[in-house]
Amino acid sequence: MIHRTQAVTGKDAANPYSGSSLVPMLIVGLVLTLVGMIAAVVLS
Repeated sequence: MIHRTQAVTGKDAANPYSGSSLVPMLIVGLVLTLVGMIAAVVLS
């Protein structure tokens, strides 16, 4: 079994359960949540 960290094929990126795309999606979700909370506080 070869561990590839750099090469991400389109199939892996499209698969939401693949490990290579799960972490970036988690980070993006966290960042968007924080930005939304900050915007809500600023606009309130």
